[in-house]
Amino acid sequence: MKLAGGAQAGFVRDPATWMTYGLVGFFAFMETVLGPIMPFLRRELDLGYTAASLHFSAFALGAVLLGFFGDRIAGRWGRRAALWGGAFGTAAGALLLVSSPSVAGTVPATFAMGICGALLLVTSQAVLSDRHGEWSAVALTESNVTASACAISAPLLVGASAASGLGWRAALLLPAVALVLLAARFFSRPMNLPPHAAGDDAPADDRSLPQIYWALWALVALGVAAEWCIGYWGADFLADGTGLTRPAAATSLTAFFAAMLVGRVASSRLARTLPPVILLAATLFAALLGFPLFWFSPGLIFTLAGLFVTGFGIGGVYPLGVSAAIASAPGNTDAAAARLAVGGGGAILVAPFVLGALADRIGIGTAFGIVVPMLLAALALALIAGRRGRQSGVRVGERG
Repeated sequence: MKLAGGAQAGFVRDPATWMTYGLVGFFAFMETVLGPIMPFLRRELDLGYTAASLHFSAFALGAVLLGFFGDRIAGRWGRRAALWGGAFGTAAGALLLVSSPSVAGTVPATFAMGICGALLLVTSQAVLSDRHGEWSAVALTESNVTASACAISAPLLVGASAASGLGWRAALLLPAVALVLLAARFFSRPMNLPPHAAGDDAPADDRSLPQIYWALWALVALGVAAEWCIGYWGADFLADGTGLTRPAAATSLTAFFAAMLVGRVASSRLARTLPPVILLAATLFAALLGFPLFWFSPGLIFTLAGLFVTGFGIGGVYPLGVSAAIASAPGNTDAAAARLAVGGGGAILVAPFVLGALADRIGIGTAFGIVVPMLLAALALALIAGRRGRQSGVRVGERG
């Protein structure tokens, strides 16, 4: 790998890398917290599953829209402005969410969080991919380890805040403080970020993205859909299906995010020696083993065990899929990362809404069955991408 100063080295975590990890962690908390707070928001605003899912859809719609022009923002204003603008915009959306007394304010708030958070995320992916080159799978997976660690804290803080009498809104104080500390440490420090890969004045050209990229794009979208069906509706599934109180259900969802963290740590280690497409197939297979136990198990212990195994498998899908997809489109990382936001955001836009709408009609337990075909299709795409990559010689994350 070639560093900014021209020296050759292995994987190095420089200040820009740590800054990016921190901002990704902030985004992950703000994205994840929507799931644990939803039972409380539904009660306050008297919302059904379908109406409540509009918040998830608004967040995802913002990400989808950003995916069409996020690379142009980075090209026009630079990656530093895109990273910090996305972070502070997400914080402003969260402030609107906690201060709004009706869906007329809370839904637009989540839309603002989605579009600004997606700007932060796609820029971070392009920065880490360009900065770390052949080690991008490791960097992206480590950033998602940070994301998982922060995601774990979301249900814990929501459950603890609600149980203590402070209210669920108090759970959003910690990420606000963390963002201030990150800004104090890194905002004014020269980071020597990689320039916009496609050139400041050159629009992204989707036609330059190869077919194998789009196969991996679809895989990432399916993985995100499965992940956030569980992340957003898991607390309601546990509350309605196991008899747990809402604070206890929100806290129990920690098992899923903790397992994702373990899965991403394992993936970050294995990505140093194995191609991402091989790891993708393995992680998806693990998720397929765990989900039926979570979905069908009559006992709480086995339900949580299945939830953990599912999270362990799903944990590596997003970072490994993103790494493989971006690696398949060298020289066009901003466009590749931005279009991934369209797929991921579109998955969050559609899948949790469909699950919520089905839950109103057939019950949330039965509705959760839509996750199974998502995981099966993603596994098939991982196997196809690996085979076609070997046949065509297209780089899909392997280090040469």
